[in-house]
Amino acid sequence: MTDLSITITILGCTILAFVSGAVPFSLISSGIILSLIITGVQSPTEALSGFINPNVAMFVAMFVIGAGLTKTSILDRVQLLVIKYKDKPKVLILIASFSAALLAILTSSTAAAAIMLPLIIGVANEIGVSRSKLLFPAMIVANVATGMTFLGQGASNMAFSEVMMKAGGTIPFTIWDFTLARLPFFAISLIYVSVIGGRLLPDNPNDGFEDKVQQKKSATLTGSKEVLALFIVVGTIVAMLFAKQLGLRMFVIAGIGACLLMAFKILTEREALGSIHGPTVFLFAGVLPLSAAMKSTGAGTVVADQMIALLGNTTNPYIIMAVFFIAPLILTQLMSNLATILIFVPLVSAAGATIGIDPRALVMGVLIAGCASILTPMAAPAQAIIMGPGGYKLKDYLKAGLPLTIIITVVAIFLLPVIYPFH
Repeated sequence: MTDLSITITILGCTILAFVSGAVPFSLISSGIILSLIITGVQSPTEALSGFINPNVAMFVAMFVIGAGLTKTSILDRVQLLVIKYKDKPKVLILIASFSAALLAILTSSTAAAAIMLPLIIGVANEIGVSRSKLLFPAMIVANVATGMTFLGQGASNMAFSEVMMKAGGTIPFTIWDFTLARLPFFAISLIYVSVIGGRLLPDNPNDGFEDKVQQKKSATLTGSKEVLALFIVVGTIVAMLFAKQLGLRMFVIAGIGACLLMAFKILTEREALGSIHGPTVFLFAGVLPLSAAMKSTGAGTVVADQMIALLGNTTNPYIIMAVFFIAPLILTQLMSNLATILIFVPLVSAAGATIGIDPRALVMGVLIAGCASILTPMAAPAQAIIMGPGGYKLKDYLKAGLPLTIIITVVAIFLLPVIYPFH
């Protein structure tokens, strides 16, 4: 068997394991890593690299930051703010989703997930609303919103414009194109999760979870200690928003914040270590090398080549748009959304120039398709990090995410060629 066929086989087995719902996340992750090593698709260093990935390090640190937050009175104050919406689930979902989206716009959906996870769970536990009804909607909107501006992950937007121009594009994007073209999809996702999405999710009772983050920790800090804790937590989050200007990576800032919480004895070592959700770390560390294998073995390129072949000689803009949107949309559900975008942006740019059309609609379509990575836990880090804490199964991702994905697809196919005409 070739590395390509082996990788696809491992991917298929991973999907089946998720579908069954009977295999622990840590075992799935271990199976991915060991399979990649045993088959020789990756070296041990490559297969185990997920455990030292900066995003994993950030997750670990942010779990500790969240634990520090729960020792203050902030959750009690947030509870008082939202308690009046206890019987209005649509409003609760809207608040959680908009907050997550704002953080995602300023940083990334990954950072938003790490920051919002302990806060959403703590509030849900306090007001008696299932966390399962809030986490997935928040991460859906965070994913869709990521990269909408030039901040955070969106800092790479103009680089994609440059790639497009080098591949044969004639009109570059402006810095605000990425905001204006994606606002309709952000609005659609926010309305969807508030009105429809919550109804399609399980109503898992909060007391049925065994992880540490869901446990209510009454405020145990007083006076200057609580002020110091809030200063460290808020300062860490603000510093993460300005990581680029500070010249530091976000995981380094998060790590510093976590260490400060222990150094000033706001958290004990036992409390800090106990706040880390091991299965989530394991799951993400296993998904990362599998995504890398999908890219390095050419599995993503194989899909892309087949996509081009589907076009044939058609000149219908909607057929062209559909093919170039649906292919990355499907692929991003199986591998890293960023990897999918990196594969398809140069591909659709060159293909658009080759067939004689302005590729801007195709490139924007790839970016939107890549951010619609909501149908599997493998699609994006934000989806992986909430699977365990939210008690979700693969069928929950599909049930709640598929209708929105279809809506986004239809709107993109017909709207983007209007915003960016092919000729």
